[in-house]
Formats: sequence, C-alpha cells, structure tokens
Amino acid sequence: MDGREQRICEQEVAREGRRVLRKLAEAGGHLAPLNRRAFAVVSCTHPGQVRVAPELIGEFRRRDWLAPRGTVPETFALGDAGLGWLRREQATHEPFAAQHQLRSERLMKGPDGKSHVVVINEGEAPLGWLRHRGLIDAVQHEAGEKLRRDFELAQLSPRLGADLTAPLVDGMQPSHTPGAFSRHSGDRRPPPLPPHT
Repeated sequence: MDGREQRICEQEVAREGRRVLRKLAEAGGHLAPLNRRAFAVVSCTHPGQVRVAPELIGEFRRRDWLAPRGTVPETFALGDAGLGWLRREQATHEPFAAQHQLRSERLMKGPDGKSHVVVINEGEAPLGWLRHRGLIDAVQHEAGEKLRRDFELAQLSPRLGADLTAPLVDGMQPSHTPGAFSRHSGDRRPPPLPPHT
C-alpha cells in the first residue's frame, strides 16, 4: 500500500467519522448491527437509517472513537476520544480548546439594537454546566442567571485588591499614591514636626 492509498483511506475514515459520530453525539445515539454486512445508527432525532460498514466500525474502534455498550448483540456508543475528535473537527477556531467546551449558539441583541447569533461556552458558568448535564431544569437555570445578573449589576462581589479611590482618613495621605511626592520624599529623615503654639 503506497502513501496515496493510505491518505485516501484516512480521508474516508475522517469523512465517515464526521458523518457517523455527529449522529452518535445526539441523545440516545448508538450503533446497532443491522446484519452481518452493516451496522446502523440508531438515533431519536434522525429516524432514517444511516448504514456503516463493519470495516469502518473497526477503524473507529481502533481509534477509540466508539465504546461498547455491553449489550448482546454488541452495540456501540460514542466514546470520549470520539467526542473530543468530533468537537475538534467541528471547531472553526482553537480546536483543542473547543473539545473541552460546551459550545452553543444564542441570539443576543448588540449595542446597536440588532440581534446577532453568538457562540457561547455553556460550561464556562457553573449554572450552564449544571443545566447542560440535566442537574437543574430551565426554570432553575433562568432564576440563577437573573440572580447572577442582579448580583453583578449591584456590584456586591467582594473587592480583592486595594481600593485606591478610598477617601483620606484623618488628613493622612496614602504613602503609595503614584505621583504624590512631598518635599521630603528624597530625604531618609522624617519630616520636621510643626511648632507648638
């Protein structure tokens, strides 16, 4: 087998991988034997059969893209390596970061008042992560988002640094204010005391 045949084979595996793994990534998607000559993708959202040759199943398994489901006859689900590969393939920007994110599209209004489709990472916020995994429902997620938005708008989060805008207390000048030099700033001696009256 020369390099050209190997490259064509890899291209076919990648093309079929994108087609099949995308359907396996949907809820309830798995591969089941159709007969001795083919497997079929079983999916809740796509009722039509997608046939897959056993040779491709072997290639997918060799790459750890599929995980056995422990059934008789043997069926397969999308494995972690397959999900990571699929996310990298579908990513348009930073593919390795994309495989660890839960990207989705949302319609949001911009400053100009027009609606734009934006891609967001649902796993970035704890509420999105919980919602994506089904640990909270849509009502709980929306309530949490409203609370988070109000909390941030009210600026209730604690300050983690020094507040350089704080008012002066007892007439003392802050010693670390940039650009504030006294006439004695070059001296190592303390400034003279004011005379008693």
